[in-house]
Amino acid sequence: MRNKLSIILLAALALPFKGFSQQDPYYTHYAFNKILFNPAYAGASGSFCVNANAHRQWMGLQDESGYFKTQSGSAPVNFINSVMPKTNAFGFTAPVNVKNAAGVLTNYGGAFFSFTNDVIAYESNTYMRGGLAGAYNLSDGSSIRLGFDVTSITRQIDGTKMRAHDPNDPLVPTNKQGDTKTELGAGVWYSNPNMKDLYAGVSMSHINPKEYNYAASGGAINVKSARHLYIMAGFAKEQFLGNPALRLDPSIMIKTVMEQGGFVKPQFTPQGIVTWNNTFAGGLSIRGQGLGVDAASLLLGYYPPIKGNAPNGMGTQLFRIGYSYDITLQSLRRSSNGTHELQVNYCFKIALPERHEKVYRHPRYMNRSKDLE
Repeated sequence: MRNKLSIILLAALALPFKGFSQQDPYYTHYAFNKILFNPAYAGASGSFCVNANAHRQWMGLQDESGYFKTQSGSAPVNFINSVMPKTNAFGFTAPVNVKNAAGVLTNYGGAFFSFTNDVIAYESNTYMRGGLAGAYNLSDGSSIRLGFDVTSITRQIDGTKMRAHDPNDPLVPTNKQGDTKTELGAGVWYSNPNMKDLYAGVSMSHINPKEYNYAASGGAINVKSARHLYIMAGFAKEQFLGNPALRLDPSIMIKTVMEQGGFVKPQFTPQGIVTWNNTFAGGLSIRGQGLGVDAASLLLGYYPPIKGNAPNGMGTQLFRIGYSYDITLQSLRRSSNGTHELQVNYCFKIALPERHEKVYRHPRYMNRSKDLE
């Protein structure tokens, strides 16, 4: 077999065993896709927000399992196909804002909906999530939020594209097989705009793990989902390096998967992004596990100078376009051309109409004397 990653190995890991490795999609711009990780973030910005993400991992990765012989054993099957992971995601959040008698607007929570399609080689996973969040606002301006989500997950294997090592292997599907189940997620989120926009959140997906069945001629093949734990935190530092035109946004995400005997070795992703003049942004990120580093990333951002646009969220809207390129630092770099990600955020506020007291006039009272009771 050549020095390319064989899809048969990937399929062997995905199908016959109940795996507990990471199953949820990965995003380099995690700090701009918080709602895809933690349902408690719904409505936290106080604005209506739409975000979209396109992630292409390990560009150029191919399946060259073409040295398996045909049933006759006379000639090899030269089957080459791109098997890079591809992820497309969309999310929408809406706040629950209430204005009191003094005209002060307070956020009490929010709702969200997201759609994600994650394709890994010949397996596709579709997530449709919806959830709610409630906020408890503290006297110092901070808030604690609790949220939950309900997710419909469809997992499918396209057996028509797979090539079995042994012809007519009963455990390798020969057509498209899939299963759909409903799972739950929950999270907590803390934010304090008076402490350099500090935020921190903890969430878990797949709280009630389900088994998904890929039927094959040799019987049922079960793949069980695993609980994923996410920890995310960050803040903003204005006047970075003493320059009023610079702002630093450092953040970190730690994630792990719960096995039957505990948690696997966590993966950590610290990153820092510097924004210049509320328009251009650039930063670096690394992704590691244990003492090893898997990838380094370059992140770029652009805030179009349109009216009301404010990266710090204090304006009437926020529009951001982001791009990242991941450099693989493991041996897989010899078989791929890195990872690309394109990300877009758009947040806007809807101004509630002012409530005016109705004044009723009647000719009988137009010249009413002040002495009359």
